[in-house]
Amino acid sequence: MNNDPMSNTFSLHTPDRLLDAALLCFELTEATEKLKQEDTWKMGERTAITLMKSTFMRIVLIAMHGQSEINFHQSGNVISVQLLQGKVNFQTASESVMLKKGSLITIHEDTKHTLIAIEESVFLLTIAICPMNQV
Repeated sequence: MNNDPMSNTFSLHTPDRLLDAALLCFELTEATEKLKQEDTWKMGERTAITLMKSTFMRIVLIAMHGQSEINFHQSGNVISVQLLQGKVNFQTASESVMLKKGSLITIHEDTKHTLIAIEESVFLLTIAICPMNQV
């Protein structure tokens, strides 16, 4: 198994890639470039890679093409979205927020929401997992 926490972005989809360790480090610009070289990005509306997966937290790097969306859904867990590139409209049933590069939004569990990429966008999705809601 590859135990170097700095090497995770060099092999995003290898079976021995660390998802949980005392220390993980990611070069997000490089990881984003690698995501955009994948067939799922070239042929679909978005692509994603789980960077970290532990009992109580998940961190996912997601890239979306402009004008694509993640339709109305909800998570049983508290989440945050940190926009790294682009522009995203984040909507709940009662509010709409335009996120730009550097924006961070949080929502409580069971809040229905939609994300619409206004332009090509990249963000980190962090899921704080309640022990009673194991994903």
